[in-house]
Amino acid sequence: MVPPAEPYKKARLSDAHDSLLAHESAGLIQRYIFPKDTVLFRKGEARQCAYLIDSGRVDIIGNDEGGEDKLLCHIGAGEIFGEMALVDDTPRTATAVTAAECEIFIIPRDALHNRLQGLDPIISLLISLLIERYRMTRIHLPESLKQDSQNERFIQKLQHHRQLPARALELHDTEAHKELALRELKLEQELRRGLEKRQFVPYLQPILDLTTRRVIGFEALIRWQHPDKGLIFPDQFIPVAEHTNVVQHLDRLMLEKACEIMPLLDQIGGTDMFISVNMSGINFSTLDIVQSISDTIRRYGVTPSRIKLEITESALIIDPAHAEEVLRGLKELGLTIALDDFGTGYSSLGYLHRFTIDSLKIDRSFVSRLHDGQKTLDIVSAIISLAQVFHLETIAEGIEREGDVSTLCDLGCRMGQGYLFSKPLPVQEAIAYAVKGVLPV
Repeated sequence: MVPPAEPYKKARLSDAHDSLLAHESAGLIQRYIFPKDTVLFRKGEARQCAYLIDSGRVDIIGNDEGGEDKLLCHIGAGEIFGEMALVDDTPRTATAVTAAECEIFIIPRDALHNRLQGLDPIISLLISLLIERYRMTRIHLPESLKQDSQNERFIQKLQHHRQLPARALELHDTEAHKELALRELKLEQELRRGLEKRQFVPYLQPILDLTTRRVIGFEALIRWQHPDKGLIFPDQFIPVAEHTNVVQHLDRLMLEKACEIMPLLDQIGGTDMFISVNMSGINFSTLDIVQSISDTIRRYGVTPSRIKLEITESALIIDPAHAEEVLRGLKELGLTIALDDFGTGYSSLGYLHRFTIDSLKIDRSFVSRLHDGQKTLDIVSAIISLAQVFHLETIAEGIEREGDVSTLCDLGCRMGQGYLFSKPLPVQEAIAYAVKGVLPV
């Protein structure tokens, strides 16, 4: 199920409370529009969300010295406030009120925890330790210091707090980080909205039998048909999709699209053609992927062996035992498994022996340099020989020269794809191309 994609929510005055916003956000970072004079949170309320201002201005009101509350500071676009909520649920020590209409990203505590869990365990541990140290430092600071966004004024105030070490005064320029964070948050919101509106489409790159030059399958490569920006290539959105866990929903959408295409191949006589679909490592974090794929294949009535799942080596190394269980479940469904970009990462003989893999994909970085020197030729020859020992097929990526085809055939590689044959094509164009590889020539 695709997560909710509501990047612009019009908040009412009565809606602006941490508990309600945390509930509505459902563990995701959401973007809201707040009118002027909205009380975002009040002094004394339990902390549940942090806030990142995209546009507008917010006033922080409180008092560090007792007595009546007063305006402590103004904060604007790119500033984060209320961030102690991400690590501490103690009561707020100040009140936040919008000084103008604002667009603000709401970051519930669960969203931070979910993202930390998706990181490498060592990185997650280090970040968790840094957050805890930050929390311990912050609880010793008055609220006016915590919310002061002007570096010079911030340093002047800090100088009066001698319990802090000297290095606490070494502030670093964070503007670039703020801009990057805002861009990525906006892109994440657009990705979720695009998923809900099914703006992502497959482009199919033909995979050929290198000896007969006939089309035997396709790789489904994702493209974003953005309503305003046109066709967007994956390198512009997949990195953000990967570290926000949106990528698993993109993968599953491409699987659905591949299943929808199968009847079109059948109509042109390509009943034995397969479609390769990429599966990112995040899909291997639970066994849910097996049931999800099973449900999709059953719903579309597709022959499982005609779906080839392409996985990377990184998907196998995070939790090899769990990955082995997932792969076994996928194989029991009748799917075929290809190990993508073999030779570029953590290539291991142990993987080939342990995991149920059907084919190796030779990375384009090797294929493109086949004739640049003996070393690359030896590497490709070794990969193909290794595959033959383990009774695996090989598929060469990035073929751009006729000489590459001859060399690969001589080495024993039977399948390949690349611009020599065809670039990735819209579905109907790919079907037309496939006709040439199905009908007698």
